[in-house]
Amino acid sequence: MIRTFLVSTLSVGLSLGAVAGIEDRKDVQEWLEAMTTAVRSLNYEGTFVYLHDNQLESMRVIHTADEGGEQERLVSLNGAAREVVRDNASVTCITPDSNSVSVSRRAIGGGFRAVFSMDPESLSHYEFRFMNDTRIAGKPVKVVGILPKDGFRYGYSLYLDRENALPLKTDMLAVNGVPVSQIMFTSLYVNPDSKEHDQTTLDGKEHYGWVNQKPLHPINEGEQPDWAFGEVPAGFVLDLHSRRSAGSGGEIMDHFLFSDGLASVSVYVERTGDGIGLRGGSQMGAMNAFGREVDGHQITVVGAVPSVTVQTIAEAVRPAAGL
Repeated sequence: MIRTFLVSTLSVGLSLGAVAGIEDRKDVQEWLEAMTTAVRSLNYEGTFVYLHDNQLESMRVIHTADEGGEQERLVSLNGAAREVVRDNASVTCITPDSNSVSVSRRAIGGGFRAVFSMDPESLSHYEFRFMNDTRIAGKPVKVVGILPKDGFRYGYSLYLDRENALPLKTDMLAVNGVPVSQIMFTSLYVNPDSKEHDQTTLDGKEHYGWVNQKPLHPINEGEQPDWAFGEVPAGFVLDLHSRRSAGSGGEIMDHFLFSDGLASVSVYVERTGDGIGLRGGSQMGAMNAFGREVDGHQITVVGAVPSVTVQTIAEAVRPAAGL
């Protein structure tokens, strides 16, 4: 789960010295570019807290980068045991309590990880500005605001370490400016002497259940899915699609992913089963969902976006033959 929110697009290998003096930079975009580089290219480890849906999670992160690429390991420190290992090619989610492992190919998604890998020049539906500077974890930070131009997406406040541009605190903001989720480091060490990234909690892995998730693939020109979309909120583009079995009965479920370059919204389409699926809206923290039935199929739209966004996209779903 943390992987959805965390948890990047410049070359690996930037040294700490290369980003020293970032406090002298004046341009917002320079700071954001330095942040995306630092998140991917520096070696660091630390502990952060993640506040969402009135819950507080504590996580440990170990990130390494070298000529072979980057690797990141996230370990939950409270609640159910969880571990996420991410490298250049895949994301592995380990849940020791249920003896399960889920492996998927890396894909661009929304939430905090998307913020740390964004391209500011492509985000035409957001404004970027400096906010009031402050201190986080005893360090002076530069605060950058990413503010939506409409009510269809969340904004962000990024608290960037003046020394190396790493985000020490990140707030996801509702339309009214109130945080709907937050991440804040309580400790962070750059260039630590650690080999913790080589260790995992896969003792007894022969007893684990392994799931290889079918990846989403880009929508190709000329591709004709069974479902199409009418008018969706400005800036959201249909990027990815997958089709897989929804259960043991062999029923097929389509998964479409919309993105504006920062926020992303998933659309799931499957045949209506014996039970009644989601009708109308539902919210859990920053996540909103909206469901409806169309032509004997359950439409479920989910994303870390305002409720009006998932409802608008859900109401735009139509059988392709009907458009």
